Amino acid sequence: MAHDWCTATRILEAWIQLENALRATLPVCSVRPPTQPSELLYALRINRKIGQGEEARILALREIRNRVAHTPKEPSQDEADHFEEEVEALTAHLAGGPSEAC
Repeated sequence: MAHDWCTATRILEAWIQLENALRATLPVCSVRPPTQPSELLYALRINRKIGQGEEARILALREIRNRVAHTPKEPSQDEADHFEEEVEALTAHLAGGPSEAC
């Protein structure tokens, strides 16, 4: 997934992809779609779309994303590569789960 973009942009773009995949994993029949990241993770957990391991990985990625978004220091190439790999793995996990109807 590596691009010629700066590493911060790669991380921010990958986070958007992960967030979209997380939202797409929720059942369509959710009464009120979550707006906060903690609400989204809670909804995914109670719907058994993610477990504690996936939640911990997502939270770790969120910390990196927030640091990158709010500091001028450019992340390393290795950090961007690892971030993208984690997002790809989590996205594949979310896509591989059984889809439940309401």
